[in-house]
Amino acid sequence: MIAERRAAISSLAFVALGGATACGVFHRSSGTAPTIESLRPDSVYVAPGAVVEIVLQGRGFVPGTPGRNTVRFGSVKLTDVPASDDGRVIRVVVPDRVPSGGDAAPLPLETGRYDIRVETSAGTSNIMVVRVFR
Repeated sequence: MIAERRAAISSLAFVALGGATACGVFHRSSGTAPTIESLRPDSVYVAPGAVVEIVLQGRGFVPGTPGRNTVRFGSVKLTDVPASDDGRVIRVVVPDRVPSGGDAAPLPLETGRYDIRVETSAGTSNIMVVRVFR
């Protein structure tokens, strides 16, 4: 019971702001920000309607399924991405289409260089680049 109370108290932070008091909940992270060590392949050909997978290898990814990793592929945000049990591998499908904004239909992914990064509760990884050809 005491341990539960200590845990509950340690997850709360009280901040004084100009005489007012605000209360916020913060989650502790037990690790460091993720790191992408390699990206395979680093260039892909994406035919219309095709499914192309890239493999991110590194460390600090949150293991398990459903995933608790977010992968940023250019401006596209892929959430709930699973990682291997050891938190070292993420497999991502390169999107054939990307959101165009608002209610407009998605647009085909264009040829170009796209930054890839992984976000977890511990922080944001370094950036790796994948080249996409159409």
